[in-house]
Amino acid sequence: MERLLNSLFPLGGYTEAIDRRRAAGTYLISVMILGAVLIGLGGALVVLAEGGTLNALEWVRGGSLLAVGLAGVWLTRRGQQAYGAGLLLVAWFALIFFLILANEVTVGAGFAGTLVGISLGTLLIGERTVIYTGFAALLFLIFGSANASPAEQRSAVLVLLPLGAIHAGLNFALARNFRLIAREITTDIQDRQMRLARTSADLVQRVLGARLDLPAVLEETVKLVRDNFPNLDEVQLFLIDKERKNAVLAATTNAELRANVGKIQIGVGSLSAIGRVTISGQTIIVRENGEELPYRRSGFLVGTRAELVIALRVGGEVIGVMDAQSRNSSAFTPEDVESLETLANQIAVAIDNARLFAEMQDKLTDNRRLYEQATANLREIERLNQQLTGGAWTEYLGSMGRTPAFTIDLAAGRVENAAEVTPMLAEAIRRGQVVIRGAHNAKMVALPISVRGQVIGAMEFELALEQNIGAEQLAVLQQVVERLGLAAENIRLLDEAQRMAQREAMVNEITARMQAATSVEAVVATATQSLADAFQAPRVAIRLGVPAENGRAAQ
Repeated sequence: MERLLNSLFPLGGYTEAIDRRRAAGTYLISVMILGAVLIGLGGALVVLAEGGTLNALEWVRGGSLLAVGLAGVWLTRRGQQAYGAGLLLVAWFALIFFLILANEVTVGAGFAGTLVGISLGTLLIGERTVIYTGFAALLFLIFGSANASPAEQRSAVLVLLPLGAIHAGLNFALARNFRLIAREITTDIQDRQMRLARTSADLVQRVLGARLDLPAVLEETVKLVRDNFPNLDEVQLFLIDKERKNAVLAATTNAELRANVGKIQIGVGSLSAIGRVTISGQTIIVRENGEELPYRRSGFLVGTRAELVIALRVGGEVIGVMDAQSRNSSAFTPEDVESLETLANQIAVAIDNARLFAEMQDKLTDNRRLYEQATANLREIERLNQQLTGGAWTEYLGSMGRTPAFTIDLAAGRVENAAEVTPMLAEAIRRGQVVIRGAHNAKMVALPISVRGQVIGAMEFELALEQNIGAEQLAVLQQVVERLGLAAENIRLLDEAQRMAQREAMVNEITARMQAATSVEAVVATATQSLADAFQAPRVAIRLGVPAENGRAAQ
């Protein structure tokens, strides 16, 4: 129903509250005129059905009222309410003049109708219409009294004229005061909106300034709310814990309670204003002289005579409450409650963002710690790999008897299976980096050979002094050296696998021989002979039994 009325009689084109009221009044009067016309039309149809007749003047009168009603609605819908209301006033006074000319009403009744027109003009348009409607009433009084009796003329001059002047003056004063009051109300609403916007902006700025640190956000919030709203003496914030069992005091402007932040708890749904709001989410106002149940006053601080508790919502969930208390029992007007509820929604979002930020910081700290641990473990694994690789290569090269090396000297036409450990090679091995230096009439380049980060050798080039080594050529050399190291490592691993296979085969063979023996003496003899053959040992001795402590063999 409300949606239908808004579509038929829209008020969205009127920004001021007083203009919306006047538009609603114009709609109402226009609809009343249309209703009267419809009722008259119904009566006319009844008369016609009974065989009666209607004169042309009655049809003109009805048609004129119908047109005026429709025009009033149409103009008001188009945002031209003043013109619509003016049309209604013209029609009203025209009707009164018509009735007096037709001798259908008396002068007194007609003048009373003009007084009603003055009031309608004042309400629908403003005090500026009093002059025009008052002049119209004076004209009506003059023309209406022209054919009246001397007694009626004296009454018009001595009674009706002063009464009309007083009525016009009162309407002018009331309309002017009403407009001033409406302007003050509008100014007060605008001031409240500006204060709310300023408080919200300060809240956002301070939240960002606190870098979303939750305790700092809460402390700044309660101070900000108290300082920007009149009649607020103490402001507290309670946040519901993770178990949703208690609302815990998180911040307060009260100096005595500040030491108990985090300690004071109020049960969710308990018999107090704070407890009730945490479970219902509905705003509660408690006054000292009110008729509320006594348990609702349990949250009062010393000197408090009024308490306002507003839920802090994020989505559909209540995360806490804002508790505002005042020493003024008449504090917290509906406008103040509306503004504080709007601010409470922004506070809840700020608190939720600060909580999320704190959780993200904790997760980031944990991730950083895990990353550092993983990095340390990876470094340790790399160190162990390098150590194992270095030890394996040391053992491998030691088992070869001769260190693998190769030298090609194109100038001397010499190829050798040996390479001297030059200072450049030694430096490249020690530093694990490419070394480029000029020496005599040549340019020397030494590159380390690495496997899994462990240097196992080096390569040295002798180039012409004027020959330039670019980044691309150096990259090619490094890739070749890297693949050289991988190839050497693969060969080493293959040799090691073959040795392990040989050892396994030897062990299996010796084990098979021992398992074929039928006595302990045969097992010892087989093991002795097999080990002597396998290792080409000139002498092998095996003895079973443990010597006694006095040097004699155990029996």
